[in-house]
Amino acid sequence: MWWEMFQVKTAVLVDDMIDTGGTITEAARLLKQEGAKQVYACATHAVFSPPASERLSSGVFEEVIVTNTIPVPEDRRFPQLTVLSVADILGETIWRIHEDSSVSIMFR
Repeated sequence: MWWEMFQVKTAVLVDDMIDTGGTITEAARLLKQEGAKQVYACATHAVFSPPASERLSSGVFEEVIVTNTIPVPEDRRFPQLTVLSVADILGETIWRIHEDSSVSIMFR
């Protein structure tokens, strides 16, 4: 239909960890093949065993977002990588446990 030319198809892949990046990169390639215009990857733990950095920076992802639960050395970073800190959520959790307050309320 005529309105399809105005649609932007954005895909977001979410995983618990990225090790070598093979599975998530192949999933992104398939999504692009099926019409996704942009693909983002999100993961909690960035293991980034070789050749993860090369795969993830190959141009298939707009952005790869991970947390700093595992340090990402400079030689494994790439332009599309964003590393988010978990410090605030850990600090809030520790404070709530110390104060005998609800932790589960943080995730509602």
